[in-house]
Amino acid sequence: MKDKKEKKNTIFKNAFIVYKAMFKRYPAAIPLVLIYIVISVSLPFINTLIPAMAIKGITSGSVQTFLLYIVTTACFFCVFSAVKVFCEKKMQLKHTYTRISVFMLDFIKKAINTDYLNIEPQPKQKIMGKGVQGVSGNYEGAELVSTLSMEFVVIVLGIFSYGTAIFILDWKVLALTLGMFVVDVLIRNHAVKYGDSHRESFSEPWRKMNYYERNSMNISAGKDIRIFGLKKLFDYHFDKMINIYRKFRYRYQLKWYYPTIADTAFNFVRDWAAYTLLIYKVLSGEIDAATFTIYLGVIANFSQYIYDVSMHFANLRDASHQFNDYHAFMNQKDLFKHEDTSSLTDATAPSIEFRNVSFTYEGSDKPVLKNVSFKISADEKIALVGNNGAGKTTIVKLLCGLYQPTGGEILIDGKSINDIGVENYQDMISVLFQDTSPIALSIAENVCGCEPDDADKEKLNDCLKKAGLLSKVNTLPKKEKTYITQTLDEKGIVLSGGETQKLLLAKAMYKNGPMLILDEPTSALDPIAESTIYEEYNQMADHKTAVFISHRLASTKFCDRILFLDKGQIVEEGTHNQLMKKGGKYKEIFDIQSHYYNA
Repeated sequence: MKDKKEKKNTIFKNAFIVYKAMFKRYPAAIPLVLIYIVISVSLPFINTLIPAMAIKGITSGSVQTFLLYIVTTACFFCVFSAVKVFCEKKMQLKHTYTRISVFMLDFIKKAINTDYLNIEPQPKQKIMGKGVQGVSGNYEGAELVSTLSMEFVVIVLGIFSYGTAIFILDWKVLALTLGMFVVDVLIRNHAVKYGDSHRESFSEPWRKMNYYERNSMNISAGKDIRIFGLKKLFDYHFDKMINIYRKFRYRYQLKWYYPTIADTAFNFVRDWAAYTLLIYKVLSGEIDAATFTIYLGVIANFSQYIYDVSMHFANLRDASHQFNDYHAFMNQKDLFKHEDTSSLTDATAPSIEFRNVSFTYEGSDKPVLKNVSFKISADEKIALVGNNGAGKTTIVKLLCGLYQPTGGEILIDGKSINDIGVENYQDMISVLFQDTSPIALSIAENVCGCEPDDADKEKLNDCLKKAGLLSKVNTLPKKEKTYITQTLDEKGIVLSGGETQKLLLAKAMYKNGPMLILDEPTSALDPIAESTIYEEYNQMADHKTAVFISHRLASTKFCDRILFLDKGQIVEEGTHNQLMKKGGKYKEIFDIQSHYYNA
């Protein structure tokens, strides 16, 4: 069943959302906006008055009158200009701070707290990638809606004010100008629609270019790029995306070429009609030279507003679409209940049951798991083994409450995860994933998950000691406050592979959840080193419900029970000795691996 097409916010609703957030956070912005709008509409007219007053003063025949007119209008112009610049600079900060402190912060919170299934699948990554564009820059999305909508109000008020003056002069000039405006809007609308219908053509190359850009600066990727000569490959793909982007932009800009030609022709016709009318009125004595100058400025300003309204509206519409991409990400629904619903009776090791669990990733028709059923008793150590792609990591994601089954159910002490509350449930879990790497923060922050000053230092040191890392930490100038890598601190350290494993072990020890899940965290180590690490994890797993995942079968012989997974199903189950006697797939793969270990 296809999801209903989500209704998009209008430009006006998005502008309302932005300014409501701004005025709530910065009440002082309200008078700034009002003053800015009034002055912005008035300033072009004052600028027009300066030459008109000069002509008025000259024709009066009095030097004093001439100087009075010029100085007065110039002073008004300078004061208004200064106030406008002041308000503009203040508002620029308010626009940016609102984007960052409200919308960008909300986006980050959503990305961190939403269900993992809303960010990991490739279709969801597209939504997130487009959404972040709506709040990540000064000249796009939320901030552009904020700035352009204020300018749009200025333009509309300018059209109304100066249009009224032109109507008083001669309604035919106003009608001619408005007619040209309607044609201009229709031509521009064609270009806008082209951009709307090809937004995916624009966003996808941009998202991919960002990926290549990030990885070109990634330290880990930098080693492969240099050693394996991937520079030309990166250049090739980056250039390919640039060319795709450039071709789209060329076609898009070509659509805007026609309005430009039309504007040039319209300006000629408008100026000819205005000059003809005004010169006739001067010669017939209906207006004087100063009034002639004022009306010329009014018509020119009105025409500029007419030109600006279609251009600003097109840009505002585009910015609104980008902001709607942000809303699309923010409006994604969570399947798990994130509020506290109930809690487990205590913090002891729970029992786990998979009951006819099936799972298919979004965008795929092939199930990864098919009617998988098994039970894990409290305090039991289970090894989940099998070849790569058998579905082991998917089971871990389901166990961790990162995904929900597409069929069947998972019960923890007889309750579903939603009955427990996903946050309550995840508080119980200490997990190490196969692709885990330390965050570029301090050692204490990595292990404790909180600010260094809030950590239980005695517990931290005990965990570091048990993991075999305390002696290393004590040699560092900042000890546990030392940053990992130089990404955020130039005095940070780079841990070796073994030290990283010890840090992750200390992290799991510090949390000390009653459930321990290890998803091949030592897959990068050699079999002997992996076996040693697993023995340490085995000691740590006492009095916990533990699930050990590995494709190296010898590493999990100590477990109470072994589940052998193949093609998304449990095909063998028992202790190591039982499975060896059975002589099935487990024994076959174990014998092959043992041959290499003993060679």
